[in-house]
This record gives sequence, C-alpha cells and structure tokens, in this order.
Amino acid sequence: MNYESFLELVRYRRSIRRFRPDPVPDGHIIKLLDAAHFAMSGANSQPWEFIVVKDSVVKERLFNAYLVDLQRAWYLEQQRIPEYRHPAFNVANEERGKTIGMQAGWREAPVYVAVLEDPRKQWGSVLAAFGDINHSSSRDVLAATMGHLCMTIQLAAASLGLGSQRVDVPSNEQGYREVLGYPEPLHLNIIVPIGYRDYEPGPPHRLPLEEMLHFDRYDMNKYLRDEDFLKYLLKIRSLGRPGYRVAIGEDRG
Repeated sequence: MNYESFLELVRYRRSIRRFRPDPVPDGHIIKLLDAAHFAMSGANSQPWEFIVVKDSVVKERLFNAYLVDLQRAWYLEQQRIPEYRHPAFNVANEERGKTIGMQAGWREAPVYVAVLEDPRKQWGSVLAAFGDINHSSSRDVLAATMGHLCMTIQLAAASLGLGSQRVDVPSNEQGYREVLGYPEPLHLNIIVPIGYRDYEPGPPHRLPLEEMLHFDRYDMNKYLRDEDFLKYLLKIRSLGRPGYRVAIGEDRG
C-alpha cells in the first residue's frame, strides 16, 4: 500500500453513529478481528479478548446498560456552561432525545464487538514490571495498548466498507459484566458497533498540522496559556459539532 491509499483509508474511517440493520457477513467480522489482533502492545503482551454479540436480546441488554450511563453523563455535562459542553449534550432539556440520537444511535448495528482487557497480562510488558497491575505506569501502557487495538479494529472495518464507532464504558461496569458474564479482573474496555453506514458523515475536521508541529525543540509561541486553552476548547467543540449533528440529520457533516 502506498501513502495516498493509506491516507484515503484513514480519512474514510469515521465514527458512525447510525447503522443500517443489514447483516454483516461473519467472515468480515473475523477478518477485522484478525487484523486487530496484530495491533501493537507492550512487550507483545496482547492483553485483549473479544466477545462478538449478534443475539438481539444480549444487544438490547447491553444497550440499556449504556443508556443508564448516558443519563449520568447528561447531568454531569449540564454543570458546564453550554459553550464548553460535549457537542452531543449541548441541547435544550426538552430536546434530550437528540442526545440519544447522537450518542446512542448505534443501537441498530447488527454486530457489537465487546473488547475486554486483562490487566494481568501487563506483567508481560518489560516496561511495567511493578508487580502492581494498578500502578499508574502499568495502567498507562495498558491504556495505550488498547487504544492501538481500537484504531486497528476501526481501520480494518473501514477497509471492508463497514462503519464503526468507539463506545466507551465507565469504570462502574457491573451492568455490562452481568450481561456478558466475564469474570474479574477482566474489564470491558469499549464496545465497537459494526455495520453499514446509514448516512455519510462528511469530511473529517482537524486542526491545522502546523499548530501542533515542532522541530528539534518545543516552540513556546505555540504553547496554550489559560486564555488560549479556552479558545482551543471552543474551537474543537465547533469542529466536533457537525460529526454528531449529521447523525440526526441536522448537518451535512
């Protein structure tokens, strides 16, 4: 693959928040997970496992567990002034249904991939040999590893013409654990809904590369001081808004 083809794939991969119910071939799911398990991991520790969920009852129970978390997130976001709220939560109280459309529109995805992490496997990483799987350095390596895995899953899905999304779950995961039956000390890292796009998300919105690029030494002229940082937050909120609004038909992406 040349660079142009790779960049085209990276730009095509978007977080899709509404899916067609059309079934996804089992072979496609195996292919994207086969690609994903080649993701980088600390000392090749590979601390992941996958639960492929297609059963409608199990999917519904997982989704309902997520809705409980979404309710908590709603009330937390309302503590911020509107300009700084997450784009999906910056709606009037009487329009809260739009938040569900932007954050939980993945309900109809035909397949969910539940990605589990096993923190014990971090002992396989020579960079985190602390003996305490909750040590901050060990957790940092694990978090980075699972991030590599998530991106690989989504790129592989995009290469197959499929849409996907990263659905993060909270630290209090008892509801998910009861549905999926995984034991301690495993944790549910993310849920990745997989399916065919039900809309076109539009182009990705990114800040200019030159704003975050330095050569040889850090350029202090680009350092975000307090007032600059607030402007940055407003900027990324405006950049992020179309991607959520297009999922409910209020933007072109």
